Amino acid sequence: MATSIPLDQFDSTFGKLIELSSEALGGSIVDVSDDFFASATCLLRVPPSVSMKGQFGPNGALFDGWESRRHNPTYDWTIVKLGALGSIVGCDIDTGHFSGNESPASGVWGANVPAGETISESSPLWQPLLPVTPLGPAQRHLFLFPSASSPVTHLKLTMHPDGGIGRFRAYGHVVPSPAGPSEEAVDLAFVLNGATVTGESDQHFGRGGNLILPGRGKDMGDGWETKRSRGRLGSGKGDWVVIKLGEPGYLEWADLDTNHFVGNFPESAELYGIISDESLPSQDADWTLLLKRTKMGPHRQHFFQLEHPEKAWTHVRLSIYPDGGVKRVRLYGRRASQFPNYSALTPLPSPAPKKEGGILSSIASAVTPSSSSTPSTSLSVPKIPAVPLTPDAFSSYGSVIQSYPDHRSARKDVVIKPVNFGTAFKFNHLSPVTWVQPKEYPEVEGEVNFCVFRCDQQNGVKGANGKESWEVKVLERHEFSSQAFVPMGGGGGRYLVLVCLPGADGSPDLTTLRAFLATNAQGISYHPNIWHHPIIALDATTDFACVVHETGVASVDCEIKEFGQTVAVVEEV
Repeated sequence: MATSIPLDQFDSTFGKLIELSSEALGGSIVDVSDDFFASATCLLRVPPSVSMKGQFGPNGALFDGWESRRHNPTYDWTIVKLGALGSIVGCDIDTGHFSGNESPASGVWGANVPAGETISESSPLWQPLLPVTPLGPAQRHLFLFPSASSPVTHLKLTMHPDGGIGRFRAYGHVVPSPAGPSEEAVDLAFVLNGATVTGESDQHFGRGGNLILPGRGKDMGDGWETKRSRGRLGSGKGDWVVIKLGEPGYLEWADLDTNHFVGNFPESAELYGIISDESLPSQDADWTLLLKRTKMGPHRQHFFQLEHPEKAWTHVRLSIYPDGGVKRVRLYGRRASQFPNYSALTPLPSPAPKKEGGILSSIASAVTPSSSSTPSTSLSVPKIPAVPLTPDAFSSYGSVIQSYPDHRSARKDVVIKPVNFGTAFKFNHLSPVTWVQPKEYPEVEGEVNFCVFRCDQQNGVKGANGKESWEVKVLERHEFSSQAFVPMGGGGGRYLVLVCLPGADGSPDLTTLRAFLATNAQGISYHPNIWHHPIIALDATTDFACVVHETGVASVDCEIKEFGQTVAVVEEV
């Protein structure tokens, strides 16, 4: 028998479960007996049902929900196809603003329908989940089932005999799809891959669970948004959310999306990883920094390479400062179960488990190299994912030169002005042109060289998964000058940008080596003293306009570092 749950116990009972029926997850109405007054598709909407009192259509009063005609001698029904295969734990049947015309009683049935097939209302596949239960007017009814159901793809909701329901929400656990090819990076923070949000500091305007939903959403209402912290900026305190990965995995790069958050995105963000048996590890636990605190921007995706790709994490914490809204979090990597001997860097010691048994021990064994692993010569070379170029991730190395079709997604310091008598927009001060006079050569003078590079297409080595990779054997730097490259559309499209910070002695610090995939609508400018690989044009030979300060003295203008061996491999993502 299902248990009726008080509304004030919703978070403790259903708060960390997945709303499998939601249209945000891909849930849909596939059949209905009657929705003469109000469409059954309204049942699966994300926002709560709203009042439409006083509004009328051709069939009568309008309601935000599902309403059938009167005088049904049996009952009305609708069939919901879930957004994912899942086991159902409970449901919320909300009679919304239906009072006097609400459903007097409802029941819920579940079925697992084979892919490509349909199901009828009278099918023998239906199994009862909630017996026909009395409902009241204009209120939510929370029901916890005695046990989680077997995996189902469809639900049937009934009204006895007829009436209206504002919203229907079925909560449970996703049954992940079978793992794909091991060579492919997978979003381990995706709800359909089994990820869950297990805790957050605050979700005043938008639930933390929205971060792992499909797509990029439709407005601010389907992301995670915290309340204003009022004076917390600069205090070192922020908000946080914890994601339990679909399964332990090696994380290589992240996508933090602030889509639709234009004036309320976080000032900055960090990512941490942990290996834990707990559903919600303590904030004081031994978290490891995966992404240092980085500035965020409005209304756009932010792509970052992550630290420690050699460790298999179970949970990731996103910390935002001081508050704000994030639409989606994507964490791409490889499943530890498919890479028992995988290491993205040198074969490091396996993560030390804090207790025996459970998931910690299985991870420790999963990342311990064996004698049958890939030869050490290949394991010793870092694998660098080429993530899409964004101004925020590139900011330590230089500037990104691009327009912003949606002006709201531009950095706050980018001044945008209409020019050309209103036929164009000018995006000002996207990148400085910098020259630093060398102390060792006070007499050296030079000039700005505005030139063109014609770069041949450089195909990488294609792997078994169809993705290309490139070996890194040389880097260069212009210690005293910035250097900008802007594609001119000479037949090319994308290009690779590889950058590296200097170490304490000025030589390349290979732990900071990053790779970015740029489009032909983006230019880049390296800060002075940034090590970088020569531009790698993809798709076709490409012309680049280049701006650099040169003196004619080779030792001043450019320093080249040839390693004599492969020091990293850049991989297409």
